[in-house]
Amino acid sequence: LGGVAGVNVYSSLHPKKLFISGLSKIQTEPQVELRRAELERAFRKYGGDLGAVVTVPTNTTFAFVEVENERMADVALNEMSNKYRLNRARRSKHEALQEEREAAEKAKGKRKDDSKGWD
Repeated sequence: LGGVAGVNVYSSLHPKKLFISGLSKIQTEPQVELRRAELERAFRKYGGDLGAVVTVPTNTTFAFVEVENERMADVALNEMSNKYRLNRARRSKHEALQEEREAAEKAKGKRKDDSKGWD
């Protein structure tokens, strides 16, 4: 079953990314820009200084919103669930591996800095 789509999918929830479903289908670039602007305005206060990062694929009925941190994702889920159909987005295996690699490099760099004693 290794070659079957959906089998062995990494099933971890993304800490800061929300999945919005049940939106009307959009097909043109101006519609994508309008949807992105609408969601950026709606989720602005959860995104911190830079606002929320919104990804809107063409020809779909869903979007992704990435907020500042996990706490703000929880707040957005509670406050915006009456307006949008929201869930936590799932992390892809690529995202999980990339995060693990970044954490390992950061730890490796920190060990290097710790070994340089102060004279």
